Amino acid sequence: MIFTAPKIIAGIISTLWAFTAFLGVARSLPEADSNLIPAAYYEAVLPVTTTVAPTTTITTIATCDDALQLALDLGFPADQLGTLDLVMHRESRCLAHAHNLSDPMSGSYGLTQINGFWCLPNSQWKIGWLQEKGILEECSDLFNATISLRATLAIYNNSGWGPWAIAN
Repeated sequence: MIFTAPKIIAGIISTLWAFTAFLGVARSLPEADSNLIPAAYYEAVLPVTTTVAPTTTITTIATCDDALQLALDLGFPADQLGTLDLVMHRESRCLAHAHNLSDPMSGSYGLTQINGFWCLPNSQWKIGWLQEKGILEECSDLFNATISLRATLAIYNNSGWGPWAIAN
């Protein structure tokens, strides 16, 4: 093995960097305590990547594009995003808190104006169809963008675009 100046310098720099990193970890460790594992057992912990929990919900969105990205993230078929965009523009102008009280069955709610029919108790669904599916607890939950798009996806998977008077 031939030792050249660049290899020696690289070795020194690597050693100093590792020693400095070790000192930084050692300084960040808590003081010795009888309830703690001895310092000799501590290892450097690599950072972990965090993700959004699936139960996290987004209440509002800034743009229609944000809503489309959220729909895609929730599992909406990519080939249906164009139709979803049309529905959201037509029904609510992409406003998560849109509420049309003049529709029957307590009105229509949220981004895609889901009618109260889907979330009210009736002869077929004692607590409401969307409640039976575990998507929401009450119709007003549809003002939450994530819940609204989950409900839209469930209705789409059940009935296609029929409830929005769009041919499949």
